Amino acid sequence: MPRPRSEKVRRQYGLRLDPHLMKDLEHLSVDAERYMNELMEEAIKDLLKKYKDKKGLLPKGK
Repeated sequence: MPRPRSEKVRRQYGLRLDPHLMKDLEHLSVDAERYMNELMEEAIKDLLKKYKDKKGLLPKGK
């Protein structure tokens, strides 16, 4: 049974990514039973947190 999609408002972006990276992400998505978008958002949040915490490069906020 498929999981319901998030009700959050989303904005679409076009990205150019390494095909091997995308293939690994697809495999992870299947193995983790999560949408690729969820995994990408998690990775981006982790990256932003890293730069906020360690570098102070980003303004504090969300």
